[in-house]
Amino acid sequence: MARPGVVLPILQNWSCHNCGGCCREHQIVITAEEKTRIDKHQWTAADGVTDDRPLIVVHGSDFRLNHQADGACVFLDDHGLCRIHSKFGEAAKPLACRAYPYAVHPAGNSVTVSLRFSCPSVVQNLGEAVTQQRQTLEQLAREIVPSNYQALMPPRLSTLKQLVTWPDVMLLLAFVERGLSVGNVSFVTRLLRVLTWIDLLEKVPPETIIGDQLKNLLPVLHEASVRAQPDDDLPLVQPTGIGSTMFRQLVAQLLRHDTDMTARSGFMGRIRLLSDGIRFTLGRGRIPIMADPISVRIAFSRRSAIVPESAPASLATMPTFAQLEHEFGGRNPEFDELFVRYFRVKLQGLHFCGRACYDMPFIDGFQSLALMYPATLWVARMRAARNGRQTISLPDVQAALATLDHNFGYSPALGMPSAKKRVQQLATMQQVSALCSWYSR
Repeated sequence: MARPGVVLPILQNWSCHNCGGCCREHQIVITAEEKTRIDKHQWTAADGVTDDRPLIVVHGSDFRLNHQADGACVFLDDHGLCRIHSKFGEAAKPLACRAYPYAVHPAGNSVTVSLRFSCPSVVQNLGEAVTQQRQTLEQLAREIVPSNYQALMPPRLSTLKQLVTWPDVMLLLAFVERGLSVGNVSFVTRLLRVLTWIDLLEKVPPETIIGDQLKNLLPVLHEASVRAQPDDDLPLVQPTGIGSTMFRQLVAQLLRHDTDMTARSGFMGRIRLLSDGIRFTLGRGRIPIMADPISVRIAFSRRSAIVPESAPASLATMPTFAQLEHEFGGRNPEFDELFVRYFRVKLQGLHFCGRACYDMPFIDGFQSLALMYPATLWVARMRAARNGRQTISLPDVQAALATLDHNFGYSPALGMPSAKKRVQQLATMQQVSALCSWYSR
């Protein structure tokens, strides 16, 4: 078959700013062919690489690049640059390194390109417009998507509904994206409207959600959702106790940041993770001290409320869970711009459902994506409160989103049946909308 077309995200810029965070925070898996190529380079201490450990180690049935004692990739130099890139050019780097922060996924007869907002340059929208990088990204897509590519089956609409066609999926995407992008109301109001009509869509008979019937149904559902929430005068609905508990468990999993350094922490590290998980579940007392991702620490300096492991800290300096339930000024045009961009990039790249996200159905995947909104604002509140502030700022929200998006769609814990069931339960209990409204205050 002909090579699939490449769909690029709009409204997004990115260029690498050499923070070196991704070279410390990711375990780079390489193929046998890449290992052979790197071995042929015959690296020595004269090249500046460490000579006290192997450069490549076994990783399951594959291999991965090793790390230095401080957690940095063995090929990362003191200036945050890759030695492979510097000596042999970008093309010599492993594919995983060249791809980040892009995420490339087959989608019907096309290939979509999304971005990971865990990169601070992405979350801050810094660099060259992605649409100006088409030639590079098309080449990247050719390397990631094999030449014998066969179109994947589209995701199910929900766990209870049958498969829909790829044209139906694209129609749904267009309606969701338009609902979040257009309107003279705040982003949270638009998000609540989309959640409303998606909830209504899930309740309609299966035979009405195919082809022309779906095309005629979606405007009706959208109009009904606008009537239900015509303006920004949102009803104040506090999440239930069980809804708050499940939400904190989700936030704890999103905050967990596994690196080569944490993998070396051994038994005591696992005990600490268990203890932190219990405290998030209970939601009483002070929030546990958690490590800030290195890239976030570099990009946002010491303004982070998540204290770096290397910094002296006391639990007494952390805010309590109860402190984060007050108003923090979450409805802000600057925040709205960031969330519109984030959601549109994830939607355009289908980076929330199907093969790109734990094989989640369309509706379940969007509800999971919607939960990133209150989760980000919750962590932004934690950052502000940690620094003695009662109002969140744009850097708080940017750093929070960069921290959490590291795991969205990638953490094995979030792909487990229990995690998927949690999203379904929160939606069934109408807690997704409640959480979005509550933490936007």
